[in-house]
Amino acid sequence: MENNENEEANNSMNQNFGLPAEIDQMKRLLERTAKKYRYNFRHPRVIEISQQLDKLIVNMMRRNR
Repeated sequence: MENNENEEANNSMNQNFGLPAEIDQMKRLLERTAKKYRYNFRHPRVIEISQQLDKLIVNMMRRNR
């Protein structure tokens, strides 16, 4: 199951949806993954996706300066 999550995260980064759409997609992935791991926010997969989302948000903030 984690491979599907990895593919989904990678597809989010690689498709030309634009940064806001990538952020929305990553948020949904984070929500599903957190739920899957019973909202254990210390689970390595939840942390990994959260960090990826953080990077996208920082990129968006830099673009909007």
